Amino acid sequence: MAQSRASKEQLAVAAAMEVFSRYGYARTTMGDIAAEAGISRPALYLLFPDKEAVFGAVIQAMDEQKHREIRAAIAGFDSLHAKLLHACKSWGSHGFDLVEAHPDSADLFDLRFAAVRQVYDNFQSLVAELIRDQVQSARMADRPEVLARCLVFGMRGLRETARSGKEMRRLIAVQVAMLVRSIGGKV
Repeated sequence: MAQSRASKEQLAVAAAMEVFSRYGYARTTMGDIAAEAGISRPALYLLFPDKEAVFGAVIQAMDEQKHREIRAAIAGFDSLHAKLLHACKSWGSHGFDLVEAHPDSADLFDLRFAAVRQVYDNFQSLVAELIRDQVQSARMADRPEVLARCLVFGMRGLRETARSGKEMRRLIAVQVAMLVRSIGGKV
C-alpha cells in the first residue's frame, strides 16, 4: 500500500526535527533531511518546496506538541500560580535544555523566522488566557496580552543569561511569582 502524502510529510517532519535539533537551520541541508527520512532529495522537494518550508513545519509540529503537553498537565492544577509556573517552566526550559545539549539548535528560537514568531505568539496567547480572569478581577490597567508578552519575552532574556537549566527554571519561578503577585494572585 502506498504511503499517503500526509504520512510522508509526517515522516519528513519527524526526520527534520531530529536534524534541525542537532545542527540548527544554517547547517542543515535538504539532503540531510532526506537521508534522515530515508527518502530521496527529489521526493523531499515534492513534499516541501524548500528548507524554510520544512523548518516551518517542524516548528509548528514542535509547538503543537508542546501546547498539548502543557494543556494536559495544567488541567490537573488548581491555582493560577501552579498552572502558570508549570506552563512557563515547561515551555521556557525546553528550549534552554535543547540548546544546552545541541548549541546549533538555537536556530529553532530565532525570531527572524515567521514560524518562530508564531510560537511566541501562541505561548503568549496561552499565558494571557491563564491570567485573564485574575487581571480583570484585579482591575489592572494593562491588558492580559501585554502582561503575557512581558512574561514571555522576559523568559527569552532569561534564556540568554541563565548559566544552567536549573538556574533557568529558578529564574522562571521568580518571574512567574512576581507576575502572579502583581495581579493579586496567591503564590
